[in-house]
Amino acid sequence: MNDALNVDHCRGFLDALAVLNGEASDLCASYELQRLPDAPDLVTALGLRVEDYALNVIAPARDLPAPLWHITVAPCGRAQLEQVCQRWFFSSDHMQTAPPGRFRACLVNAFLEVLDMSLSGFTVHSVKMTQPPGVWYAIHWDEIAFESGNERYLLHFSHSD
Repeated sequence: MNDALNVDHCRGFLDALAVLNGEASDLCASYELQRLPDAPDLVTALGLRVEDYALNVIAPARDLPAPLWHITVAPCGRAQLEQVCQRWFFSSDHMQTAPPGRFRACLVNAFLEVLDMSLSGFTVHSVKMTQPPGVWYAIHWDEIAFESGNERYLLHFSHSD
């Protein structure tokens, strides 16, 4: 399977888990694997993404330069990535009823295997940011960035209403 198909496989996996973790209320789960814009470095690429988000997703659209989002990145180990996936894959009330232990570990490991096939050799970074005052991004979120040379992806998990 080529890398593009593996990335699509990851996206399908995330779409299914987002549906399973969507609550019956107004809570919306968003699980995405996005290619980041081309940029000279990871923080700049992440900044371009949030600038585009502010212009094309937020209503009303507004110009919010990247420095206003206070974006930082830090190395992310495998255990942290597994923990983030575990938290988001089983975030809804009905998914929390899934048997702990082997079942949950198998689901997380299956996703991580596909992710590894897609992004092997990429360095992994946790992403932290604070939205500018008066701007809505999500109720809560976790983001993990993957980087190899000039190729970058963002694994995004969030809940919003």
